[in-house]
Amino acid sequence: MPQRDETHQFVREALVKDGWQITDDPYVISYGERFLFVDLGAAYSPAVSQFIGAQRRDQKIAVEIKEFRGKSAINNLEQAIGQYILYQLLLKQVDPKRKVYLAISDIAYAEIFSEPIGELVINELPMDLIVIDMQEKEVKKWIRKTTARQ
Repeated sequence: MPQRDETHQFVREALVKDGWQITDDPYVISYGERFLFVDLGAAYSPAVSQFIGAQRRDQKIAVEIKEFRGKSAINNLEQAIGQYILYQLLLKQVDPKRKVYLAISDIAYAEIFSEPIGELVINELPMDLIVIDMQEKEVKKWIRKTTARQ
């Protein structure tokens, strides 16, 4: 199992505060002979604020957490986009009702995604983001770009 990002617990707590029930930590995608580990799976449940993964009402999500702390912001962005797209493709096959989100800090959002290259990614890719205030441990913004699955 891959090493967790330092912000993993903060994102988890922010999702719970936002009404999500964590159902999987990590959320495991099995495809063929491969196993991939998305940081969290969650579901929405206003009455329950515990567990792992994420589910909310009838919504289910998988959350990949990225810190953007490496030496190169562009390399971090490339890796995040690649993982996001791969997870999106796999979920369409194995769990088509679950949407994948990329969780980033409010600082990464302000520093990388406010630059022209970050704005291009947000505007042109079908990528859903969760922006987390790491100090307050709460969801600051949801950016939904993908269309509903059929």
